[in-house]
Amino acid sequence: MSMAEIADAHSPAEENAQSLLAAFASYTDLRLLSIRQSLEILASTTEAKSLKWKTMEPLLRGYQESDDGLIVWFVRPDGTYFTVDKGKVAKTLSDRSYFPPLMSGQIIDGELVVSKSTGKRSTVIAVPVMKGGKVVGAIGASVFLEKLADQVSTTLALPANISFFALAPSGLTALHKKTNREFLDPRDLGSPTLKKAASEMLTHQAGVTSYMFDNVTKKAVYRSSPLTQWKFAIVFQ
Repeated sequence: MSMAEIADAHSPAEENAQSLLAAFASYTDLRLLSIRQSLEILASTTEAKSLKWKTMEPLLRGYQESDDGLIVWFVRPDGTYFTVDKGKVAKTLSDRSYFPPLMSGQIIDGELVVSKSTGKRSTVIAVPVMKGGKVVGAIGASVFLEKLADQVSTTLALPANISFFALAPSGLTALHKKTNREFLDPRDLGSPTLKKAASEMLTHQAGVTSYMFDNVTKKAVYRSSPLTQWKFAIVFQ
């Protein structure tokens, strides 16, 4: 931090921003972790291990209907997949970057995609289905980012002069108070200081930075998510 930032490190505005940052990070991580835990339970059931869509569909439908803002799906090792809303989907998930690690037994937390079945900007949480020590499929949820951002906004109840966003490790915006900025890379928005600030955030675990955007100097406190590796930020003036 610069000397000016050090001198201002304990200002009321920054202390408030740090409190909001803690709430933002905690709410989002707990929300996504809760989804992952539910998927882990579903993946362990005899219905899921049957590998028969008609057998597991009522169970997955029950979960989807209990949790607004996501779709639940099952994928086979060849990439063929089924969603609660549409049944068998004509497309495949085998070309998704998360698919090989998922089929090798890894849990997927926070991968950004445009959903093939809905066209919505989403983050993927997915859990392998294991049988006889082998991966035989996976159960996942595509969590709608616009809905998640709205839930964060409602929870934080931010005043007009304070905003929030989260960056995925790729640099794409995963969440933003202004949801039309999701999936944009702040390094590509024409502000050298914003580009520098975003690069700093992607490099460090936590900190304070500042930048100019829309002819306004802004300050941001940020921290990394241990779950998704997203960088959560609260922006204030």
